[in-house]
Amino acid sequence: MIGASLVLGSMEGKPKNSCTSETCLPEVLFTEAMTTTRLLEGTADLRSALERHQLYATLRSSAAIARFMEHHVWAVWDFMSLLKSLQRQLTCVEVPWVPVGSPDVRYLINEIVVGEESDVDRHGTRTSHFEMYLTAMRGMGASTNAVEHFCRLISGGMAVDKALEEANAPTAGAAFVRGTMAVIQRGKAHEIASVFTFGREDVIPSMFLGMLDHVQSAERVDVEDLRYYLQRHIDVDGDHHGPLALRMVELCCAGDEEREQEALAAAREALTQRIALWNAIVTS
Repeated sequence: MIGASLVLGSMEGKPKNSCTSETCLPEVLFTEAMTTTRLLEGTADLRSALERHQLYATLRSSAAIARFMEHHVWAVWDFMSLLKSLQRQLTCVEVPWVPVGSPDVRYLINEIVVGEESDVDRHGTRTSHFEMYLTAMRGMGASTNAVEHFCRLISGGMAVDKALEEANAPTAGAAFVRGTMAVIQRGKAHEIASVFTFGREDVIPSMFLGMLDHVQSAERVDVEDLRYYLQRHIDVDGDHHGPLALRMVELCCAGDEEREQEALAAAREALTQRIALWNAIVTS
């Protein structure tokens, strides 16, 4: 979970922004950091509810974990869609190229894209975190048929909503994706950045790692790809991408009160949808 310690970390080594006056720079930095503090405080109840959710107590067998992954993979996919939407809005991905927006924001989003879209798996092969998750699903005996069919339909030009129906996506997973796509379609970078940053389920990796040894010894499944995925999630998101994402939210809000309120509302809606997804998995 994104903790308060990252707020201080996000202030260290900040490049100068558009404020050129030496007297106003500290005030700008303080205002941006306060945005993160208020967003953390404004989502604390929902993030705590996620951390204490009853779902985690049910994941005690490979079958339960596989069922969870078949639902959760839709959130992994739309996380990448949030990321690419931000890259499209905050950088230039068109030809001919022109400089777009803040160089600081460009750096932050491109740095995150590199890690999420072209990391290395446990064998040293370049892959995205989504593809890494699919490999982990197969090791746990989870079906990837629906989400892979969905990706093929999307690649063929089908709209997301129609592809979710055609691929027979789980109801709760489809609802989660539709909620995320609604934020993307509104096109407000500060909302998208907030959902990307605060809508995560950061409690999962540490919770999972402790039980994988038991599952490995008790059942005939290969947990190593899942173990690696979870460890990468901890190492990369917690130590690197988490602080970068927080800084990106600060820069997108730019100390503007209206943007901050919209970012908070979007983050709370994303966390509420995540809790609804967890509830649905428990009752499935």
